Amino acid sequence: MTKYIVQRILWIFVILVTTLTITYVLLKLAPEYPPQKNEEMDTWLEKQVEDGYYTSLYLYTSDPEDMAQLDTIRRTEKNLNKSVFIVVPIGSSEVFKVFYRVPIATQYFNWLKNVVTEWNWGTSTKIRANAPAFSLISEKIPLTMTLNLSTLFFYIPFGFAFGILAALKKDTWVDNLMQVVVMVFLSVPSLVLVLILVVVFGYQLNWLPTLFPLVGIETTADLAKGYIIPILAMSLPSIAGFTRLLRAELSEVLTSDFVMLAKTKGLSHRQSVLRHAIRNSLVPMIPVIIGSFATLLSGSYVMESVYAIPGVGKVSLQALTTGNYDYNVLMVSNAFYGIIGLFTVLIVDLSYGIVDPRIRMGAKK
Repeated sequence: MTKYIVQRILWIFVILVTTLTITYVLLKLAPEYPPQKNEEMDTWLEKQVEDGYYTSLYLYTSDPEDMAQLDTIRRTEKNLNKSVFIVVPIGSSEVFKVFYRVPIATQYFNWLKNVVTEWNWGTSTKIRANAPAFSLISEKIPLTMTLNLSTLFFYIPFGFAFGILAALKKDTWVDNLMQVVVMVFLSVPSLVLVLILVVVFGYQLNWLPTLFPLVGIETTADLAKGYIIPILAMSLPSIAGFTRLLRAELSEVLTSDFVMLAKTKGLSHRQSVLRHAIRNSLVPMIPVIIGSFATLLSGSYVMESVYAIPGVGKVSLQALTTGNYDYNVLMVSNAFYGIIGLFTVLIVDLSYGIVDPRIRMGAKK
């Protein structure tokens, strides 16, 4: 088991590095989008030179040859404002600065060295000019994790309760009604649900905020109200899906031989359900619960933008806005979601061996 865990962690590392490498190369094949303001652009490009992503050329206004060279660059350089940038003199300076982006392969190895040795993921260009990209994302992680974990812990009890009830009342009016409700919530996307909830509870009833409260928060209750609508919008489809799966699993287990045998040995229907049926139906359900966290996390990507929640997803979408690309922020965001997704898969695999002792990961045949 230990050997299996170590192997899987190594593979997670390999897959993560491969994914980030491909992402980095694809982003660098696109044009660069440095900050717009001249001073901010100068600061950002100087930082790029320091990190090994650019080289610089200084041309003095007092030197006719330098000015002739600058004029030639402006006339003939095909990659001007794509991978070659000119910074005009700032303040009393008399120096034009020309910055050239180095080859992608060189950039990549410099980037990898900076991340490994200094944990330097680069600086933001648009979201918050010249701020460290990792700090910008890391300060948003607590809010995103709080939203998704709250959703997870909210929908699991309801999914269990409704799934067990539907299985025990199979083919009755209760089960039929629940199946209709389940199909409705499975058919309606979270994006539509959040808009409905905002209209009903935000605008019509005025019980909840129409957007996530960023200002005017006086008590914990004010902050908690901001979580209700997104948690409900993300939970309702999850509750419906979990109810449907648990009903199917539990219904099958209730008709199995070992449950029948338990009843013949003197156990009541309630005891046979609680001690045997529910426990065995959980074997395929536990991995579903764990894996749903990654699904919720990806779903919150859009939810944060719609409900104005300043989390990782909202910042990532801002970094993808046309003409506002912020590649370093996207790299950190991809690393965050990639790590969560890969470790979730690992935990799902390990959970099989925990909930069912007959399963042993990595055991020899």
